[in-house]
Amino acid sequence: MKSRIENRWSNPFRNLHMAMIARTVSIALITLAVLAAAGVAFAAPPVGWRNDGTGKFPAADPPVNWDNDSNIVWRVETPGRSLASPVVVGDRVFITAEPAELVCYAAGDGEKLWQRSHLYVDVFGEAEGALIDENLAEARKLEETVSALNQERDSAQKANDTEKLEELKKRIETLREQIAKLTVFPPMPGGNTANTASTPTSDGENVYAVFGTGIVSSHSLDGTLNWMKFVEAPGNRHSASPVLVDGKLIVHLSNLVALDAASGETVWTAEAGARNGSPVVANVEGRQMIVTPGGAVVRVADGRIVARDQFQLSYSSPTVDGGVVYAGQDSGIKAVSVAGSASDDAVTQVAWESDGSQASRLASPVYHDGLLYTVTEQGILEVTDARAGELVYRKRLEFRGGRVDPSVTLAGDYLYVSNTQGATVVLRPGREYEEVARCQLDDGFSSSLFFAGRRLYVRSGKFLYCIEEQ
Repeated sequence: MKSRIENRWSNPFRNLHMAMIARTVSIALITLAVLAAAGVAFAAPPVGWRNDGTGKFPAADPPVNWDNDSNIVWRVETPGRSLASPVVVGDRVFITAEPAELVCYAAGDGEKLWQRSHLYVDVFGEAEGALIDENLAEARKLEETVSALNQERDSAQKANDTEKLEELKKRIETLREQIAKLTVFPPMPGGNTANTASTPTSDGENVYAVFGTGIVSSHSLDGTLNWMKFVEAPGNRHSASPVLVDGKLIVHLSNLVALDAASGETVWTAEAGARNGSPVVANVEGRQMIVTPGGAVVRVADGRIVARDQFQLSYSSPTVDGGVVYAGQDSGIKAVSVAGSASDDAVTQVAWESDGSQASRLASPVYHDGLLYTVTEQGILEVTDARAGELVYRKRLEFRGGRVDPSVTLAGDYLYVSNTQGATVVLRPGREYEEVARCQLDDGFSSSLFFAGRRLYVRSGKFLYCIEEQ
């Protein structure tokens, strides 16, 4: 053993190699020190929905036990409901709230620091904003007329009155044309997703928000407006969260649109239809790409669509690791490898497909240490070998009612699965099911969990919670 040690460390080439490493490290440290002394700021990685879109918070030291009476650091009532997740940036927490609010709280104690409205009047001014509101009110009246005419049409159809049917058809078409002109700027969406389903994102200096009317904004962390604009009318039930990459703010409204994050000016538009899920970033051989829930791969540099229709997700988002995109479709799970090519198009190949549970997957998956974690809306957890596509185990989580809307989250050493009844199951990741705890809040939620340090932030329908294990 002694001779092996002597031989290992007496190698002159190894000694030279170690000396070069030491010198390189020293130079790097000196360079960093000089830059820091000169006041050079290092850009923080963007933070937004599911942290960086992966659902992973590796630096967290998260709580694993809480309920309404324990480990609640603070709880504040929000101005309105929202499906969007909270986002923590330094000592601040950002949320959106109905009807069209971006709200900032102090992370330490939950004090509300500022709130900014995103109505048409805020974008266009009093006069034009009032005109848009008048047009929308007129459109609502016409919609009521169309609804009544549709009932008449049903009666005429039952009576086989073709002349009446033709007359009603023309009247309805005319009204629809009028409504389309009045709603170039769309009405505030209702339903479950409503106007504030998109989670804000931040580059550490500014916070960006997207609303269901197509209004997008940038504010400094202290609430100073950088810019606010109407981009385009979104598709139905908009809920896609924005993404920051290479100085561009990617928003998925109707099309996929890249805005200059600094100015708000449109850089490019790609005809890749929006879904309920959010786009994610993939690095393909040094090139930044956007992967959409509809299976399109779009180059960030110029908006060129380099691949289409790789999968179809109804509600969730894909996740990416090492050049492989994983998509939890309702029909099963699909893994697609994405690579560059000599041409401008990407080379895609289906790595594997598994049937899995034939059920809706509202929650987006998590990839970790070669395993993919997906869960159906009924609470069936499936762990799949990400390389081979083989099922490792399947487990019903036995939630009492509700459905799994929040996405799967990995914080520190623990996996978190929550449902709309306020229940959260805490697990250890791995090839065997190991439940650590079950936590319950009486206030249900659909937004995904956000972790920062030892704290967990949860957005319910009515409250924003800060949780830390004491």
